[in-house]
Amino acid sequence: MKKFATVILTALCATAIATAQPIDQPIENAPQAVSTQAAPAQTAAPQAVATEAQANEAMPIDEQQQTYSVQKKAPIGFGARVAFIYGNFWGFEDLSDGLEEPTGFGGEFGVATRFNIVKGLQFAPEILFRFFNLSHDDDDVERCYNQMFLDLSLYIRGIIGGGFFLEVGPQLSINTSSDYSIDGVDNEFEKITQSTAEFGLNFGLGYYVLENLSVSFRWYMGFTEVFPDVKYYFDDNFKPGKDQNGSWSTINLKGAHTMMFKFGATYWFI
Repeated sequence: MKKFATVILTALCATAIATAQPIDQPIENAPQAVSTQAAPAQTAAPQAVATEAQANEAMPIDEQQQTYSVQKKAPIGFGARVAFIYGNFWGFEDLSDGLEEPTGFGGEFGVATRFNIVKGLQFAPEILFRFFNLSHDDDDVERCYNQMFLDLSLYIRGIIGGGFFLEVGPQLSINTSSDYSIDGVDNEFEKITQSTAEFGLNFGLGYYVLENLSVSFRWYMGFTEVFPDVKYYFDDNFKPGKDQNGSWSTINLKGAHTMMFKFGATYWFI
């Protein structure tokens, strides 16, 4: 998966830079000012001169306002973002007890910024608060993993024309809260701890619905193991009484990583 992500990252960066276009599109075939030869002062009537001057001044402005519209964006932008999340844990070495990989839903909200690097290319950091709840079950037991994170993402965004853009960037997630339950009751038997920080990559495609409103679809793949210190109770190397003082579980959580699909919108105040 890491090699696959590296290939995608390289391809997206190359595509974004190669196809980048200026955000402020130039006006093509703009109407040229009407040029007429003024009549000699001795023969032109005052009323005719005034009428001709008004026509020369008004016609290009009216035609330009009705026919052409240029989207203008400030070199620095600031906005608010909200998104819906669907995701799962993937990469288990040997998920026991016939359980499927945990899946679930979540959301995120926070602030977004953007800075023009060159025409058609932006640097877009975001700070978001995320909640993410996953679960899996067999015929008897449902296990739930409820998590809260503070996410810092750093995007490179390339404008590809027609209001569309590509974006790619790393994400650092700080685990602010985690809770694990079995059948809706806090899990007080096992001791499951999660990594305090996670690192991954976001890949996205977006579109400007309005000048100050953009929507995007993003795919996140985590590289950090979610439960690096959780020992498996039925492992041959597990020592009851001693290892139970640390982090452990009756299911094998080794190798778990986070994957998310995000659909969100950003409203730009600037």
